[in-house]
Amino acid sequence: MATDPTVAGAPAHPVRQPARRLSTWLALALVVATGVNLRAIFGVTPPLVPVISDELSLSATEASLLTSVPILAMAVCAPLGHALTSRLGTDRAMIALLALLGVAELSRLMMDAVVPLIVSAGLIGGVLGATSTLVPAFIAHYLPRLRGMATGIYSTSMALGVGLAAGTAQPVTDHLGGWRVALSVWGVAALALVAAMIGVRATGRGMPRADGRRRRVSLPLREKRAWFVSAVYCVPMFLGFGVIAWLPSLFMEHGIGSGLAAFYLVLFQGVQLVSMLTLTPLTDRTPKRRGVFATVMLAATLGLLLLSLQPHAWALPGALLAGFGIGGASSLALVTVQDEATSPEDATRLSAMSMLLSFTAGAASPFLMGALSDLTGGLGPSFWLCFAVSAAGILLLVGMHPAERRTHSTTSFS
Repeated sequence: MATDPTVAGAPAHPVRQPARRLSTWLALALVVATGVNLRAIFGVTPPLVPVISDELSLSATEASLLTSVPILAMAVCAPLGHALTSRLGTDRAMIALLALLGVAELSRLMMDAVVPLIVSAGLIGGVLGATSTLVPAFIAHYLPRLRGMATGIYSTSMALGVGLAAGTAQPVTDHLGGWRVALSVWGVAALALVAAMIGVRATGRGMPRADGRRRRVSLPLREKRAWFVSAVYCVPMFLGFGVIAWLPSLFMEHGIGSGLAAFYLVLFQGVQLVSMLTLTPLTDRTPKRRGVFATVMLAATLGLLLLSLQPHAWALPGALLAGFGIGGASSLALVTVQDEATSPEDATRLSAMSMLLSFTAGAASPFLMGALSDLTGGLGPSFWLCFAVSAAGILLLVGMHPAERRTHSTTSFS
């Protein structure tokens, strides 16, 4: 999945600018590279599940853990990002976390058993969760006048990371030494980003240390609006991570070759870029939400219906419709956080709660689909489950209202 709820809650307090400014283009390049690296694992793993399962003799339930465990770790470890940045400063914390990410990904070159592979997936997921919470402050510091655009670019780059990883997984496996190399090559990309960020600090353009004060953020567990926002985010997260994990396997189960199955996954992820880049700006032009949300949820539901009925015959329209709808719903969830929040601090609370619940839902989805596949002998029922969740998500239209709160200046944050 290509989206991150923490982006909605950018820091409320302005960050002191250093004497020397980083160029806008270089800052945007760092944002793009960060987004790509923070989602590559969710693109590179699914196309390789069949070959990994064959070599390590994994059941579908065990294979599902390769996707479910890192997503769950993202939810659990997100608060660690705040703890690190309070001690080191944001960019130093990001450098440390990205270095750990690179090492964890490179370690997969030497793995010959399922347990270490799953443990490494959990470690990678934990790093991703902690790093994700730091991106808003990173954007606010290096791109203070372009926060909205940078946030959109960051969200798009995460989807791009999934697509790039999915598209290169099979060629790297076939021509550069097997699935271990394909899983590990993204560690090189992470360490290259670390080198670039160290270079930025060496020029004196890095972020200052935090003031060291610890701030507690209480979750709004007793507020109906918080549960509504979380539900809006949980639906596309459940669908997105589940479909990403099992779509290539579904196609291969119905006679589609591994290369074409991976290509369809790239299309599924690529069309999300279209919906993310077009639908979110549309919400700036109109306060109404139901029409846009209905469009994406109906597209997702129809696409999943096609994939459930005839995965081989309707692979292309099913993947495109599902991708457009799920990607659009994910980006609109960020808008919903901003609609419901009354201040940047309130957005942080809503984001924290939606992140915890939505990543948990995203972690449960691949596992439930894998377990259901083991019970039924195929992935068909698993995709019918996704169809049911998407259809039920249309009911959220009842609680969606015009963005009246956005008329207040306190909610004008990106």
